[in-house]
Amino acid sequence: METPEKKEEHQTDTSFDSVKESASGVLGGLMGQIKQLEEAMAAERMGDVYRIYWKELPASIQQSSNMNHEIDNYLTSKLDQEIQRAFPFMIMREVVSPVLMNYQIGSYYRDRTVLQVDATQPTIRILPEIRDQWKRVMAGDYKAQLAELQDQQDNFDAKTIAAQSELRDLDSKIAQEEKKKAELEETKTFMNRKKIEEEVEEVEARLKDLKKQRSQWAPFVGNQLSGESQKIELANKMHGLALEQAIALKELRLINKRFGGLDEMDAALDQFIVDFLNKGAE
Repeated sequence: METPEKKEEHQTDTSFDSVKESASGVLGGLMGQIKQLEEAMAAERMGDVYRIYWKELPASIQQSSNMNHEIDNYLTSKLDQEIQRAFPFMIMREVVSPVLMNYQIGSYYRDRTVLQVDATQPTIRILPEIRDQWKRVMAGDYKAQLAELQDQQDNFDAKTIAAQSELRDLDSKIAQEEKKKAELEETKTFMNRKKIEEEVEEVEARLKDLKKQRSQWAPFVGNQLSGESQKIELANKMHGLALEQAIALKELRLINKRFGGLDEMDAALDQFIVDFLNKGAE
């Protein structure tokens, strides 16, 4: 008959054996998953790679296996290879992070990032600000804005020319009225004082109105530096919009040439991700 001490020792041994067996099973499962991941990476079965790494491996194993961006580098390199194969006209501009890459469409006089690839998803997307510019081109917004700015510039020039002419005319009238006022003041006597003062008031009223008109026209020519600054600002706005429109137009022509249109490009990018994840699948 077992003593209580022996019985407790036997139960402890049994419990420890159970723990070892359970731990062995867990470790065996992890090793199996890691082996499956290695096999999937070697065979380039990309869907399996993403599934095993992101959905099946514990976070601690994900982190340790990617400590020096080994997984990140593998995924970005495979994505770039497939992008170059599917879209040879796309050019990588920069690696933003271990999992983010920026691409341009073709090479033209103003190269810029159009697409961003995220290897963690994976996704390939058109940058929102670029898509917005394409939509504005297709809607004719740039043409309308440029026409409006051109009108502002034309009106500014026209008002400047008109102001110069108006100011010359007003200055002449003001001089005449001031001369008339001075002459009236000289002819004022005790006998005609009231009549002269009434006439002077009439002259002063006309002078007030003329000077008010002058103050309304003066800003268009009075501050030459301010006027030039406004013209430069308008010209810079027009140049910036025209350049933005030209780049977006060039990109849309490339898209039409390579894909057939923007909708077709969106569909091709979506299909690319599907094909990439199916790569190597049996």
